[in-house]
Amino acid sequence: MNDLPPLAALRTFEAVARHASFKRAAFELSVTPTAVSHQIRQLEEYLGIKLLDRNPRRVLLTPGGAELHEAAAAALKTIGDAVRRVRQASGLEKITLSANTAFMSQWLVPRLAELQAILPMVDLRLHASDELVDLRRGEVDIAIRYGPGGYPNVDSVKLTDDAFAPVCSPSLGITGLPALKKAVLLHIDGRRAPSPAPDWARWCGVARFDGVDVTAGPRFTDGGHAIQAAIAGHGIVIASLVLVADALAAGLLVQPFAPVLPGDSYHFVAPPEAADSAAVSDLRRWMAAALQPHAAT
Repeated sequence: MNDLPPLAALRTFEAVARHASFKRAAFELSVTPTAVSHQIRQLEEYLGIKLLDRNPRRVLLTPGGAELHEAAAAALKTIGDAVRRVRQASGLEKITLSANTAFMSQWLVPRLAELQAILPMVDLRLHASDELVDLRRGEVDIAIRYGPGGYPNVDSVKLTDDAFAPVCSPSLGITGLPALKKAVLLHIDGRRAPSPAPDWARWCGVARFDGVDVTAGPRFTDGGHAIQAAIAGHGIVIASLVLVADALAAGLLVQPFAPVLPGDSYHFVAPPEAADSAAVSDLRRWMAAALQPHAAT
């Protein structure tokens, strides 16, 4: 045991090596990049060797660093698997569910009471992150991923397809395309997916509608804020029909125009060892059923 380095530093090193980035490792560990750098320096001083080569574009492993990373990743996964088994044996299974911040806040959190009701013996933890979570680490058990699919080394089930369309408050009285020329267009910048982005220029091209200044109007970096602005009657926004399904059903928003833009899909992703868990299966079935009425066509 005397050969073991400080475990906090080892965990930090594994995250840096996996991401090839101090910044991404810091985001995952909820610490600052400075703290990550300090842990790596502490580990290198303890071992007396250099583990990483830093360059402006990415972090590279030295030969010694590569050997240590392989062992550290395997050891941390083994520990995570053991913790999961111990918790399951205690009768109260802990499940950490990760999803991007938009899906978490706009779709999942409003259904939290229903979710807890179907999983009474589960200690449910919700993890919101727009970074891709590595399920092999054992810190997250399930992820709802948004993308084209084809995720390797995991059990993945497509839940529903997404689509994007203009939505607005019914108070604006927008009922036909000519009204769009006088409407305030709301924009969401920085969307990571889908690609190409479902923006006004693309939508007007699909709708074959000219005469609209597709660059004018307020811009948001957070899609949830843009949707709230639309609900408040401040303009019309191109939004995910999955994420605004509740607002449409409640009459807070309307979809005044028929053309839609295709989006990516939502996938229920779990590591193979967790896919057979009864609680995970219950959660997957519930989520598939809950999303089905809102599936885009």
